[in-house]
Amino acid sequence: MLIGIIGAGLAGLTAGKMLTQAGHDVIVFEKSRGFGGRLATRYSGEDSSVKFDHGCPHLFATDERYQQFIDELEKKNILKKWADEFHYWNGDSLFRSHPQKKKQQYYFAPQGMNEVGKYLSRWVDVRTNTKVIGMTYLGDKKGKKKPWMLNLENFDVVGVDAVIVATPAVQTYGLIENAQDETVFKTVIREIDEIFYEPKHSLMLTYDGVEVPEWKGITCNDQVISWISNENSKRDENGKLALVCHSTGEFTRNHLIAGSSNEKIQAEMIFALRKIIGDWSAKFSESSMHLWRYSQPRTFFEQDFVEVGNENSPVGIIGDFLRGNTSEHAFISGVELAKSWISRFPVS
Repeated sequence: MLIGIIGAGLAGLTAGKMLTQAGHDVIVFEKSRGFGGRLATRYSGEDSSVKFDHGCPHLFATDERYQQFIDELEKKNILKKWADEFHYWNGDSLFRSHPQKKKQQYYFAPQGMNEVGKYLSRWVDVRTNTKVIGMTYLGDKKGKKKPWMLNLENFDVVGVDAVIVATPAVQTYGLIENAQDETVFKTVIREIDEIFYEPKHSLMLTYDGVEVPEWKGITCNDQVISWISNENSKRDENGKLALVCHSTGEFTRNHLIAGSSNEKIQAEMIFALRKIIGDWSAKFSESSMHLWRYSQPRTFFEQDFVEVGNENSPVGIIGDFLRGNTSEHAFISGVELAKSWISRFPVS
């Protein structure tokens, strides 16, 4: 069976790897130039030697299925143990740990979080810079034609036997809306439309001649900043200090509504950062910012995956809005759909 997967994030690549290993032909279509979704790394400096994990700063597991995957990545030296707790800013003072949080093993990627996506992509045909804008159901006709046709932005079309949509709920809704036969999706289209995401800004800062802080990360109880990551606690940043600051969802949402400039957003984040770690943090040498419009779902489905369409030519929907709202839930969503299809569609 030829399976088309839309989206090369953790869910899509995980499902793609498992289905390929089971003998299916898989093509992953990714609208951006990279893969891994929020498992992303930004490079800076003249020789791109400074790395910022500006999406997910770390991975951790609460489910044995995800822990096994993390263990696999650790054996491959893609992940390493990082910390079991982080500093905590309570709005007034900085503490070594959160008084109400239990210790939890967190992992980081020495070469950058995007190495996770690169690892998973080895098993599948990933076509980057390729945007799918709609789907057409041609029917379960025997012969040369495939039952599903994926319509690409460049006006090309690709025929497949089954489709997996592994994009944020907002983008999933857009694909369904542009399907030539919407009746297939009537059972889920309203539910998907009710999934809302928290946006956030990631501010990346580089410092010259600054002593590296003792803390690895800071969880913040603040109206502006939710998290600060010390990238130098993960790797040598070529003599520079590299920090990543994540905004709160409410902060970013309010600025998106107001149409604020990046300069204004950065200035307010720096002002908040100075209160948390000191005035020295305003004396950076370089800065850049990234907007994650769909950073984390605020609501989610109470199931691991959704399946619609014909029994023999299904459409599967997976992602971090299935059962939860973290990378762990995205992974499990991809695993469970792949297991279901491998069982139902054995390769002879």
